[in-house]
Amino acid sequence: MVSRNTNIVLTVASCLLISACHAERTPESLFGPDAAGKLVLDGLLIVGRPLPPVFVTQTVATGDRESPRHAVVSDAVVEIRQADRVFRYIRDPDAGPFQYSPPADPPVVAPETEYVMVVTANDTTARATTVTPGAFRVREGVVLDQKTEEVSRKLKTFAEAEDGVFRVPENRVVYKTGFLEARFDPIDVPGYQVGIASLDADGEEVAREISEESPERTGSSPAIESTEGSVRLPWFAIYYTGRHLMRIYAVDRNWYDFVRSGPEAQESWYGGLAGENFRRPLFNVEGGIGLFGSASVDSLGFVIVEEP
Repeated sequence: MVSRNTNIVLTVASCLLISACHAERTPESLFGPDAAGKLVLDGLLIVGRPLPPVFVTQTVATGDRESPRHAVVSDAVVEIRQADRVFRYIRDPDAGPFQYSPPADPPVVAPETEYVMVVTANDTTARATTVTPGAFRVREGVVLDQKTEEVSRKLKTFAEAEDGVFRVPENRVVYKTGFLEARFDPIDVPGYQVGIASLDADGEEVAREISEESPERTGSSPAIESTEGSVRLPWFAIYYTGRHLMRIYAVDRNWYDFVRSGPEAQESWYGGLAGENFRRPLFNVEGGIGLFGSASVDSLGFVIVEEP
């Protein structure tokens, strides 16, 4: 079974455990000169899936040669609260130095529900709140004629064919022929994020003209608005033949703000949002930095083939 709802946002801890996470930005431009020692929260809730592990670190001084070790927060009290329920997390060093795991048999994340993450360590408390989006699904996938932009073919969705989407002829898409578009009923969220994943390790490169080295097999867009309820896949986001997943995340305010203001937003394959120039990411964390957000997600599956 293909995992269709894997998170596409990179672990915040890996980027923020030092005072700067982008080669062209100084530590002062991101966090200020007193940034060392701030708690960093990293947790993403997906509607319909169990409460996930979270990651807790602390920022360390720029130039610290032992920054990963000094970023460890080994004795934090980590809780996720939902109404009058409190879920106490436990540090799980076997899973990595920064991971805190939920209690056994964690509950499924509910739609349109408020969750609060509270972390206390080093006489400091960091807190962040997310309200999960409502249920979200991709209604259909279509291939549009490149000249008329009329629908020339409909793809089978996971709801219709499950993993059979990778075997039916409707979902074989010739590279750079027509436009591949996902359509959905918009829900009440600030925006959406799109991720592309190539599932076949032996897929052949099709984007040879833009890649001297083998590109990554996964990628994501910045947060985008889609009031019309459709997202069109740009061909330059596809590098390989074979099975692909196009994941669409309907994201909460925290996720949306972080993705559109982070240092990578201007370099991803959709480009940044016009008129926005953030000196530091928007964290929406009280008493710390990082991201505690939530999303609803659904996917399209298809197979990229080269023109005969």
